[in-house]
Amino acid sequence: METIKKDKWGVRSKVWIEWEGRPVMGEGRMAMLQAIERYGSIINASRETGISYRKIRGAIRDMENILSRPLVRAFRGGEGGGGAELTETAHELLGFFEKFSYTFQQETDARFQEHFK
Repeated sequence: METIKKDKWGVRSKVWIEWEGRPVMGEGRMAMLQAIERYGSIINASRETGISYRKIRGAIRDMENILSRPLVRAFRGGEGGGGAELTETAHELLGFFEKFSYTFQQETDARFQEHFK
């Protein structure tokens, strides 16, 4: 590849984890859970991420069904208003995925440098 300017190239990849072939966590689902954690609200997480409330609820339901564990506790409105919070399981899953995806990207970048540059 001597005719190609190698300094212009980079590599990016997407990674997600699955359980028995069913997707559990990827960058989009991570962003949804992080937004719920930040705002304490699925509606506000929807606004921030640009993902519909219905799609977020569906993704949460799918993850919870696959894992057979709750990930989000939602509270109905009332005097103090509604809200949502992540469970311990969700925090563990996020921590694992954040660390894994960061390490994966670092390794991918290093391999790219070795083989392409």
